[in-house]
Amino acid sequence: MEEIVEVIGVEHLKVILSSLTPEEIVRPAYENWQAGIRTGHTVLNLETGKVYGLGIELNQLPLADDIYIELFTIDSYEEPIDEEELFSEKEYDEFLDFSSSEPSEYIPDIITEFCEINGIDEDMRKIGLLAYNFEKEEQANYNMWETAILNKYYDAIYEGHNPFMFSQNSY
Repeated sequence: MEEIVEVIGVEHLKVILSSLTPEEIVRPAYENWQAGIRTGHTVLNLETGKVYGLGIELNQLPLADDIYIELFTIDSYEEPIDEEELFSEKEYDEFLDFSSSEPSEYIPDIITEFCEINGIDEDMRKIGLLAYNFEKEEQANYNMWETAILNKYYDAIYEGHNPFMFSQNSY
């Protein structure tokens, strides 16, 4: 017996997409991402219209029950914001001095330690930069971004959907 699932319509999807801020798109992925361990995703559930984060570890499969499309992803092996981008020029110079004055052994959380000492909210700054980069790079041409999301929507709901695939007889 074939299961019938009701999904949101295209117009509802467009309303949801247009109402999301860049921060609302990147934050759930960032909050579910863990360097080297978990890929963070921001997904839109096609049954409920809810946007949420999903963290998927290497070799772990996402839940098959949820019908969703990805809006934003940070790969587990990716460092989404590097030190040079995270800090102002003055802060970066101070960070270089700080990191070179630390003991020679590898300190994985040296950026976090520097941020704590200097009263910098590392997560908020990274989310802000991710949102800025997303808006500048992904949403610079909103229509192209929306079309890419709509194609993911059609791929998710119509098996074998490919709007750019032509049959041999079409030309």
